[in-house]
Amino acid sequence: MNILIVDDEAAALKYMEEILEEIVSDAYIEMAGRADTALAAFREREFDVVFLDISMPDRDGLELAKELKEIRPHINIIMVTAHAQYALDALKLYVSGYIVKPVLEEDVRDALDHLRHSVKEKISGLYVQCFGNFEIFYDGEPVRFRRTKAKELFAYLIDRRGASATNAELRAVLWKDEVSEERNQRKYFAQLARDVRMKLEELGCEDVFLRERDFYAIVPEKIPCDYYSALKRDKTALVNFHGEYMSQYEWADERIGTLLEEFSDV
Repeated sequence: MNILIVDDEAAALKYMEEILEEIVSDAYIEMAGRADTALAAFREREFDVVFLDISMPDRDGLELAKELKEIRPHINIIMVTAHAQYALDALKLYVSGYIVKPVLEEDVRDALDHLRHSVKEKISGLYVQCFGNFEIFYDGEPVRFRRTKAKELFAYLIDRRGASATNAELRAVLWKDEVSEERNQRKYFAQLARDVRMKLEELGCEDVFLRERDFYAIVPEKIPCDYYSALKRDKTALVNFHGEYMSQYEWADERIGTLLEEFSDV
């Protein structure tokens, strides 16, 4: 379990860390004393739970909670504060829990036992998440591409589940209404395809990416993915589908209706 603790008081951070180390001995725990530090850490690592102080000098904790949920809608946020009057505002954000200071070990245990969203087991090797935001992980850590459109290219091929797409089709998706010369698009697209191939080679997963002449595809059988697992009626994957699919890409919106219909009997 990956846990982020956010509090502007160093003593409070240390105290919460000691409690969590006692409760979840194998957890990875990171601490942040400022909202901007917490946001940077949150974007860098996939956290399962965030313990978030409401009263901080640089930014209101409730405001920060909204930002975190915009990045990852299904993050478990447990609000921690000395002021009980914030409870209703916190609950309106659909947080996982609310603890009033002084923090007691039994309160932390209870909050962790009743998380709103299930904590995923760390999966070794390559893993692709389509529900919510599209993300790629290797040994539980986010995979970073040199260019954001390289990640989108890979996302589109994942969506096609092994069906090939031409250079022209992929460029139409990636650039949509953007006006640019075809020659420049082709040159940039070649860089994107190379980025994807090189990153997968770096991870030892180059065999999941196929290119033949002007066609591109992935090998779905070699890619663990929540979307693919849900289509096979895997219960864990189905539980994690909340009507959101590759949320950062507009072209993925068309898939949501199909998925809602597909899973309507579950």
